[in-house]
Amino acid sequence: MLLTRFVHNIVDKKLFSPSDRLLLAVSGGVDSVVLCDLCRKAGFTFEIAHVNFQLRGGDSVLDECFVKGIADNYHVPFHVKKVDTLAYADINKVSVQVAARQLRYHWFDELLLNGPRYLLTAHHADDNIETVLMNFFRGTGIAGLRGMPARHGNIVRPLLFASKKEILDHARQNKLSWREDVSN
Repeated sequence: MLLTRFVHNIVDKKLFSPSDRLLLAVSGGVDSVVLCDLCRKAGFTFEIAHVNFQLRGGDSVLDECFVKGIADNYHVPFHVKKVDTLAYADINKVSVQVAARQLRYHWFDELLLNGPRYLLTAHHADDNIETVLMNFFRGTGIAGLRGMPARHGNIVRPLLFASKKEILDHARQNKLSWREDVSN
């Protein structure tokens, strides 16, 4: 059962304490929806943060509304920020992907100053494998071949033990809804 393994992973790796207040980065995709479900079922105290990158027109608005619905359903605080990702990328001469990462993590850092102790992201084992392979082909050293750590400072990735298939299976078994990003 994914929930049991999730809690065991957090305890075993000492990722955070059950009394810590958490900030969950939630896109509305299956990975972050499952992260919310697992945190709720495990009894953790959390808030939800969603960045509307305004890259997909009406779909971006629907994603934001969907994630707000999750927060409302769980009765947890909801934080949302709309950003002009394309303008930021242009001004800073970076790719849209880099712009989105910089914008979201800067905002998450601001939110962490006001209460939650850790930011949880829904990165999973498949993401970690992809990161290792990308680093390998870029010619990284040994450090890059380790992949993403389960915890780096105040960023926690408690799903790195789980495969995408396990996450999808959990979502289906628990009749969870999620949004699909066709541009991803």
